[in-house]
Amino acid sequence: MTAIDVKLLPTQFDFVADDSAWSLIYGGRGSAKSTALGWGVVVRAMVPGAREGLYRQRLIDLKGTTLKTITEGDGNLPPILPRGSYHHNKELKTIKIHGGGEIVYNGLDQGDTGRTMGSTGKGSSMNLSGAHFDEAVEMQEASVVQVCMSVRLNIAGLPRVRRFACNPGPPSNWVAQRWGLAPGTKPKPGHAWRHARPTENKHLPADVIEQLEQLEGVARERYLLGRWVGSDGLVYDNFDRHVHVQERPRNEMKTFILGIDDGYTDPFVVLEIGIDTDNRFHINREVYESKLVMDEKIVRIKAHGEHDCEAVFDSAAPDLIETSRRKGIRAFAADKGQGSIEYGINIIRNMLKLRDDGTPGLTVDPSCVNTIREFESYELTEGPDGLKDKPRDRDNHAMDAARYAIRRAVEERGLRVLGPDPVQVKKQEEPKSFAEMRAADPEWGW
Repeated sequence: MTAIDVKLLPTQFDFVADDSAWSLIYGGRGSAKSTALGWGVVVRAMVPGAREGLYRQRLIDLKGTTLKTITEGDGNLPPILPRGSYHHNKELKTIKIHGGGEIVYNGLDQGDTGRTMGSTGKGSSMNLSGAHFDEAVEMQEASVVQVCMSVRLNIAGLPRVRRFACNPGPPSNWVAQRWGLAPGTKPKPGHAWRHARPTENKHLPADVIEQLEQLEGVARERYLLGRWVGSDGLVYDNFDRHVHVQERPRNEMKTFILGIDDGYTDPFVVLEIGIDTDNRFHINREVYESKLVMDEKIVRIKAHGEHDCEAVFDSAAPDLIETSRRKGIRAFAADKGQGSIEYGINIIRNMLKLRDDGTPGLTVDPSCVNTIREFESYELTEGPDGLKDKPRDRDNHAMDAARYAIRRAVEERGLRVLGPDPVQVKKQEEPKSFAEMRAADPEWGW
């Protein structure tokens, strides 16, 4: 059996030695979390008969991080597994340790079989003695739980474990919720966590620590202090779950409208939005499912909203709109075009503000967990000029559905909404003649 002599950092050692059913190590950049995960999977896989699974959302990322640390080393550090102590079959994605067990690895992006059964991607399900997940915040909880259902292989002296490593994300992320790291939450039974700090990593160069210590705001909170906070540059930075996440009786709503964002691989989203007599909007229920066929989508739509309420769809889904109309749904295509995204976002941002009576114009039911998560993670991306001014096309499926419906309802009611008019935005971006530019600025062109 292969023997390895190594000195781990204190937090790494505690994590590797922890036999909790579900254990997590998280922290700032450079706090050696992935290395701790790599040591954990190797130490367990050295036991004869062990079969330890190692996963990340994307296989290509796994190969360049944790897997590389195990087989090639990281920087000046040697590989975790000494060369010659194992056989690596890259096609089957297995590492068999001489005199011990094996590691099977994959990305959750490699197909249904690999994602749901913890297989090597060849279509065969397998029992695991343990499962290890790097950058768990990138993954969907349902996919992780399905892989963990394969942790059922009994090896004498080797407790079955599920281990996770990650940088912190927003407090709405499932990892923060499951381990009780978000405000007002408690860890689930059998869940333990450890907080690794960059300043404790003696292998981290001093100049890297200095760079981290110079960070400010949210970046400092996450990347240096390792706290679960929202990202810097959130689209809805005025969303506060303590203010906007509320339960409201359905009978308080005067009318309903549905917002629908189509998807197959990406989630298909239906938001049921109630509107009361004071024109306060409440996202009451959500559908957030992938891989639904047309008939299933129609069933989901018809199950929400009051009879004959309007349903506002992404205009890029004409087949779904037409089929919905044939099924008796009052389907409308969202008004899209130049400036429409920014315009719709401004409507929602202003609705999130508190009114004179101290209540917000838009709230979300606690059951709409995906909508809440997107409100807390929908980010602005940096443009060519270095400014964060464009919404990132990610974590936005519920946000798009909300924007389609709320914009239509607001405009139908003639409510006062601040923000740019998309028609005016388009006019401003259209090319102007020399005479028009000279008229606007007499000094232009000289």
